[in-house]
Amino acid sequence: MAREEIVASQLTEPEPATEQVVEPTVSIVTVEKQNRRRRRLRIVLVLIVFFTVIGFSVWAASHWGDEETSEVEEKSPAIKMADLVAKFKSDPKNSTLHISDFAIDDSIIPSLSELDAIETLILDQGVLTDASIATIVTLPNLRQLRLRLSPITDDGLQELANCSTLMFVNLPHCKCTVRGIMALGKLPKLRQLRIGSPELTNEATREIAKLKTLQTVHLIGVPVTDDGLKILAEMPQLESLYLDDSLVTEAGWLWLFQRHAHLHVHINQKHHDRDPQHHEHHD
Repeated sequence: MAREEIVASQLTEPEPATEQVVEPTVSIVTVEKQNRRRRRLRIVLVLIVFFTVIGFSVWAASHWGDEETSEVEEKSPAIKMADLVAKFKSDPKNSTLHISDFAIDDSIIPSLSELDAIETLILDQGVLTDASIATIVTLPNLRQLRLRLSPITDDGLQELANCSTLMFVNLPHCKCTVRGIMALGKLPKLRQLRIGSPELTNEATREIAKLKTLQTVHLIGVPVTDDGLKILAEMPQLESLYLDDSLVTEAGWLWLFQRHAHLHVHINQKHHDRDPQHHEHHD
């Protein structure tokens, strides 16, 4: 009996030990698996949130940026001009109006009549005709005028001659003739004339030489010859002479540099290599 009890006890003793080892092992593995699942889930959620935020930011920037661009593009030249006039009025020290970022035309020029303080008017975009000159000449303090791309004719120059305060006239794309140059003789303070017109000839130099207040002459695309050059160079008050695309010969330039070395001369926007005042120009 005692032997059977010993054998029975030997057979049954390992069972509790086996249960104690297996149960904790299974529990730890299960917990680790659950923890790994949770970590993966958190990572997935973080990635989803991150890419959602990035995607929304890109969409919003693109969408709202397009709206802002469209709003700017939708502004007409008239509205832009109204904004510019309001800005000019808000600054009592402002005397220069320069338009280069939108195209002007005759329809929006009348708004300039509100700006008595303008001394310098520079319009580099758009096209004006003679019709706008009537408004421009009403500016009581206008000293300097530059109109690019505007085909002002003799009629426009005759109207412009009523602006007695003008000192600097820059009209590189005119359609005037000698008659228009003659009209400028009415301007009592004209010091600088920059003008280009396919209708002007060498004869224009004689009329320009009659403008006794001129100190600077710049002719663009006018077929000035050696004779015309001599007429201009003999102007006693002349300080600067610029000729672009003229017909002056090498002999004509040599005569000028020998006889009038004091003149500031530009030929096609540069100095001639024989010019005694030659120096390099940088863009």
